[in-house]
Amino acid sequence: MLSYKVKEHKSLLENHSLLVTNTIQSMDDLRFFMEHHVYAVWDFMSLAKALQDHVCPSGVTWLPNRRIRSCARFVNEIILGEESDIDPNGEYISHFDLYLQGMLEIGADVTVINRFLDTVATHGIDHALSVSNIPEPSRRFMRSTFDIIKRKQAHEIAAAFSFGRESVIPDMFRRLVSQLDLNNLSAPRFIYYLDRHIQVDSEDHGPAAAKLIAELCNYEPVKIVEAERTAIEAIQARILFWDKVEEKL
Repeated sequence: MLSYKVKEHKSLLENHSLLVTNTIQSMDDLRFFMEHHVYAVWDFMSLAKALQDHVCPSGVTWLPNRRIRSCARFVNEIILGEESDIDPNGEYISHFDLYLQGMLEIGADVTVINRFLDTVATHGIDHALSVSNIPEPSRRFMRSTFDIIKRKQAHEIAAAFSFGRESVIPDMFRRLVSQLDLNNLSAPRFIYYLDRHIQVDSEDHGPAAAKLIAELCNYEPVKIVEAERTAIEAIQARILFWDKVEEKL
């Protein structure tokens, strides 16, 4: 499933200069990065929940789908971890809220993301993306994510989820960690957040996500081509996101 084209784009993302050339050199740089990246942390959950809706639909009645029951297990485990992981104190917390706490630890601004979420809650995502005062690179990145979600194709959502997110996050965060002087960084929750994603995504989620795509494509040539195209689309959106953040840094 991981074609040469996807591997090539994945390598470009993992070795982006934002992550490998010590671009993030100060606390101000880290605050700026997190104030942009927090939107990608949030829309990841929308991508994951869209995938869950396709694989494990909820409603008044339930019907078994035995062909992709292993997919259901994997997706539900992802949601369980993302929505209710355990924080350093043993309390349940979503990874998004853990990231917000990490932002607060280093003095990053969370008012803009919170206003954005209030607008999403009251007026919907399309309106929020049009009127909210959010960073333009983050706006463009989220639009690419919701364009894929709105196509309502499970194999395409899974491709964006796997190759645009799960399979690239461990190496992406390892490269970020290598830039940060963690010994002098007083942000235990942010460090915990990074460590959790490096551990969980590399050991569990990444490999299972690739299997998920294979099952949803079901050896159908058209779906395989569409999944590959969407994987590249998602990776390119992240590369462009990093390009624009790096320019501003």
